[in-house]
Amino acid sequence: MTNLVAYFGTHGGTLSIYVGFFAVGSGAFTNFSDAEIGFSGSYQAFGQSGTFTIRIRLADIDPAATSGACEVTLNGNIDAGAKYEVHGEKLVISTRLNQTPVAIYPNQGGTQIDGISGHNLWIGQWA
Repeated sequence: MTNLVAYFGTHGGTLSIYVGFFAVGSGAFTNFSDAEIGFSGSYQAFGQSGTFTIRIRLADIDPAATSGACEVTLNGNIDAGAKYEVHGEKLVISTRLNQTPVAIYPNQGGTQIDGISGHNLWIGQWA
């Protein structure tokens, strides 16, 4: 794996958060580097409102690696023993903070995050 940046789309400025076709909130990347990505935003959907934060930090940057250890923070909860695997254009993360693995990949100029807390999110800017 060369770096995390390859698995994320648009990352500058204030971005919208979508669930399906519905804009549910907005936020911004707080960290954006080869070894660490962080996003923080707020949402209002399904009769609930709150904040959404995610941070992924690689334990080791090895350009040839297709799997390895990482630390994941999801809404303030930390899993220092998370694992990642590369599946083509997708970065798949297994963490005890989520019931199923989470897939992250660039999509339509933004970032698609599938399977987070049972939802698929798209983060980006519509042109």
